Amino acid sequence: MTWQAVARKEFDDSIRSRWLHGSTLFFVLFLGGAAALAFGFLLPDQFKDASNLFGFFVDLGIFSLSFPGLFALILGFVALSTSYGSITEERETGTIKLALSLPNSRMDLVAGKFLGRGAVVVAALLVGFLAAFVALLATGTSIGFESFVPMIALTVLLALAFVSVGLGISAVADSNREATLATMGLYLIFGILWKPIAEGIPKLLNYAAEEAGVGALENFTRVKIGLFLKYLNPLRTYETLVAQVYYGPARARLVSATTGEQLAVANQFAPAQGGVPIYLSGGAMLLVFLAWIVVPTLVGYYVFRERDL
Repeated sequence: MTWQAVARKEFDDSIRSRWLHGSTLFFVLFLGGAAALAFGFLLPDQFKDASNLFGFFVDLGIFSLSFPGLFALILGFVALSTSYGSITEERETGTIKLALSLPNSRMDLVAGKFLGRGAVVVAALLVGFLAAFVALLATGTSIGFESFVPMIALTVLLALAFVSVGLGISAVADSNREATLATMGLYLIFGILWKPIAEGIPKLLNYAAEEAGVGALENFTRVKIGLFLKYLNPLRTYETLVAQVYYGPARARLVSATTGEQLAVANQFAPAQGGVPIYLSGGAMLLVFLAWIVVPTLVGYYVFRERDL
């Protein structure tokens, strides 16, 4: 029995527990239902373009709202719920000793669980996008595959990132209760607290620089630091990259920015001024995604490898 067998068992278990059925139904209703409702009933014919839903971003001044941002929050919760108990539940029931008594290493177990749980979320997600595709065709909506397909790929990466985070928590936690609390706390940080923290750190750096007699940081420098920290959040990374698919790099970097940030960097990010800096580029954000997919699982594995069962 190897990591392939572990992955297959995880996927089969999700079918028997009907978790795959439930998550698939949810994504079908959310993605397919949103497309059918928007283009079948709400929007007039001249607005029947997939970008008007999947590329929907609006700045309300105090806060911004977007369909990708809302969907990212929901997907993050589903993916974390799929993976956070993957190891702790087996430790509490004792079945993990049976799994490791077979010719499985701990690496096989962790890798198999990541692939199996990830396959569950991705399979449900792809069926949901298929339902959305059917709804778009049925309502005569222009799809724009050059944007629609990359957005699906980015959504898959986001799902795998949160599966990895949940699995890492499960590998490190001592109990299922501890994993549950850690997952809830981390989800709260991702969804609500990350933005004020990212905006507060440049202010603290500016205060420290003034106290040290170095002088205040330039406003543009503070804004760039804040934006960089915001985009370390996989939710913001996803939202920004989806916006880039639909609207281009410069506009995408301002999607979730505050009014002050927009005023500070809008002209600086224009092509005539050199465009978006490399550390905020699409390539850099893809690296952030890959880091969230790889690092939590690796950290969880190394802790789990040294832990007594």
